[in-house]
Amino acid sequence: MIKLNKKTKIFICCTEQSGENISFNICKKLSKYNYQIDGVGGNLSKNYFTNKYYDISIFKSLGLVEIFFSIPKFLKIINNLSKEIIKNNYDLVICIDSPDFNYQLAKKLKKNGFKSNIIQIVAPTVWAWRKKRAKKFAKFYNEIFTLFSFEKKYFEAEGLKTTFIGHPIASIKATNYNTNNEKNLIAFLPGSRENEINKLFPYYEHIYNYILELNSNRFSIFIPTLPHLINKIRKLTKNWKVKTIVSDDTEQNEKIYEKVFVSVTCSGTASLEISKRLIPQIILYKLNKLTYFIFSFLIKIRFANIINIINNKMIIEEVVNRKLNKNNLLISFKKLINDQKFRDTQILNVKKNLQEIDSFADPYEICEQRIKEIISKAT
Repeated sequence: MIKLNKKTKIFICCTEQSGENISFNICKKLSKYNYQIDGVGGNLSKNYFTNKYYDISIFKSLGLVEIFFSIPKFLKIINNLSKEIIKNNYDLVICIDSPDFNYQLAKKLKKNGFKSNIIQIVAPTVWAWRKKRAKKFAKFYNEIFTLFSFEKKYFEAEGLKTTFIGHPIASIKATNYNTNNEKNLIAFLPGSRENEINKLFPYYEHIYNYILELNSNRFSIFIPTLPHLINKIRKLTKNWKVKTIVSDDTEQNEKIYEKVFVSVTCSGTASLEISKRLIPQIILYKLNKLTYFIFSFLIKIRFANIINIINNKMIIEEVVNRKLNKNNLLISFKKLINDQKFRDTQILNVKKNLQEIDSFADPYEICEQRIKEIISKAT
C-alpha cells in the first residue's frame, strides 16, 4: 500500500506514447511547484513521478478488435487505479490522450464519489465519429484541453469548459525546404507501438528493396524511434545493405532531420510532426481487417491525416488499409522521390494549413498556467 505525504497531489494517467511526450513536458513544467505527481506513464514521465502505478508498455492495443480482447485487463487496471486515486485523495487527475480508457476511469471515479477535478488533455475525435462522446465527457470531466481550435465548439455546446492549448508540434522547428534536393536521407517512421511495427514493417522493406535496386549512393535511411523499440528496429534492419541510421536520441534526431529528403510515415502524430518540419511525405497505415470493416460503417471521414481531413481532400498522399499493398506503395514512393512538382505542391499546401493546427504558442505553458489556476481554486 502506497502512503502519500500531505501536499498538493496530482495523478496523471497516460497510456499512449504520443501522450507520453505531452505528459513529460507538463511534468517538467509542474516540477518547479510543490506538487507530488504520481500516475501511469513511460520512461520520460517516470523521472517526475513519486509513485508509478503502471508503465505505458502494457497498453499495446491498437484497433477495436485488439482492444476487445484486452477489455478484462483494462477493466482490472481501471478498478485498481480508481481505488488508489480515491484512497489517496488526489487534488487533481489529469488524463492524457487514450479517450476511451480515460473516460472509463473518469466515470468510475465520479460514480464512486471522487470530488476533485478531472481534466482530459487531447479530445476524442467527436468530429470524425461517435459525436455523442462530447456529451458523455461533459458528464464526468470538469474540463478538456484541446489540440485544435475547431474542437472547442463540440464540447462547449455540451457545457464542458474547454481550453485550446494548441498542438505540441508548436515546439518543432521547420527544416529548410529550399535545400531539399541537397538532402540524402529517406526517413522511415513505422509507428510508436510494437504492433504497428509488426504490421507495417514488411511494407517498409518493400521500399528498402526498391532503394537497394536503385544501385546508387544517393540515399541512406534514417529511422527515428523510441527506447522501447530501438532493439526491435535494429534487429529488423541488421542485414540491410543500405546505410541505415536507427536512433532514439531526440536531440541527435533533430539534427538528422535537417538532412531528410522525404519521409514514409505511419499515420498519426508523426505525420503532423513531419508536416511541421516541411518534409515531403507519404502516409501509410493498416488496421486489422475486422476493425477496418467496423470503422467503415462508423467513421464519417475519408482520410487518416488531419490536414487531409480539414481540407476534405488529399493534400498528403495516403496509402492505407485496403489500398496498402506493395504495388500501390511503390507507385506513391516513386512519385515522392522523383516528382519535384508533387513535393512542392504538398509543402505549399501544408504551409497554408499549419495555421489551423499550430497555435504558434507553447502548449505546455498554457497547460501549466491553467493547471495552476485549477489547483489554486480547488485548494
